[in-house]
Amino acid sequence: MFKDKTALLFVCISFICGLCGAFFYPLSSLFIVQELGASPMMLSVYMVAAVGSSVAVSHFIAKQSDKNWNRKTILVVSLTSYFVTVTSFIFIRDYWTAVALVVIFGSVSGAAFGQLFALGREYGDRYVNNSASFLAVMRAGLAIAWVFGPPIAFMLNAKFGFSAAFAVSSVTVLAGILLVMKFVPSQVVTKKEKSEASEVSKPLGARVILYCVILVCAFGANNLYITSMPLYLSQELMVNPSWLGLLFGMAAACEIPVMLTAGPLANRLGAVKLMILGALSGVMFFLVMLSQTSFIAMLFAQVFNGFFIGVWATIGMVALQDMMKDRLGTASTLFSNMLSVSTLVSSLAVGVIGEMYNYYSALYVSLAGLILSLALLVLFQIKSKPICTMPTRAAQS
Repeated sequence: MFKDKTALLFVCISFICGLCGAFFYPLSSLFIVQELGASPMMLSVYMVAAVGSSVAVSHFIAKQSDKNWNRKTILVVSLTSYFVTVTSFIFIRDYWTAVALVVIFGSVSGAAFGQLFALGREYGDRYVNNSASFLAVMRAGLAIAWVFGPPIAFMLNAKFGFSAAFAVSSVTVLAGILLVMKFVPSQVVTKKEKSEASEVSKPLGARVILYCVILVCAFGANNLYITSMPLYLSQELMVNPSWLGLLFGMAAACEIPVMLTAGPLANRLGAVKLMILGALSGVMFFLVMLSQTSFIAMLFAQVFNGFFIGVWATIGMVALQDMMKDRLGTASTLFSNMLSVSTLVSSLAVGVIGEMYNYYSALYVSLAGLILSLALLVLFQIKSKPICTMPTRAAQS
């Protein structure tokens, strides 16, 4: 795949999209609370509005993309909407304006992830020897962006304010839009092939629904940690704000080698068994975070977190695509939407927990959610056949 210029372009665009999010999302909850004066419950309202609108709009777009809409066009429109959202946050200082922007423009930008990885899977199935490994490298591109993005974003915020970090994100996504418009293939799968696939599409089965619940529980636990951690560190531990950027960066750095080796590991151990190991690693992570408050201990714990997220973010998406091969756009967006729903669940939880208890208590809820996900995953393994996570071009032919 590394000799294929188009494949490398997909990885590059994945990195750029990840960088945009890495500059914006880690700061967003802090921005809403500190700059816009939102209470924990208002923060939950904001995030519920953002996630709910994104799930609804991106799901509609995904269904149309599997029928006749052009994925490249959707990707450009989605990234443009993200550009408008991030650029607006440089200037706005009103809570309800922020809510309106994420509902109107942020909802459309939510389709970018699903369409990028659906287009990447279609390209990989046709032109790359191992499409699952190709998608793993694309996911690693996102992770690499999260190594550099959060530390830089928090440094910019500490020195120049939120607007500086959002401005960098805005310029970055603009570069991504230009790259997509100029170099990404306009269509990998023909309209005729899409039409034929959509004719045989089936409703989501019980197996897929159970798998989606598992994803929501696991990523909900992680998203609750991501959302509450800035507030826990800054308002309860009263530590240096740069801690968070370094912790997030360390986790992303640990994810990269895991993502690059997840495919071969899944072939050797089995996809579900590997995901179970990842969940156990996540449980270890939350146990350390609950029992330790020193920077060194928290930094070391990110190794467990990196293995957990590295496995689930890579194998989790490919497994869902394999279960819905006739609807790659819907599958990729469904995975993305499950991440969004997990964000929605964690957003509701962080507001309630912050109002009733404290942000430290969110770690207990995260641990409980991950244990539930682990139990359901064991049930999924018992009731399901092994999932093939490494389709190759040769095997398909």
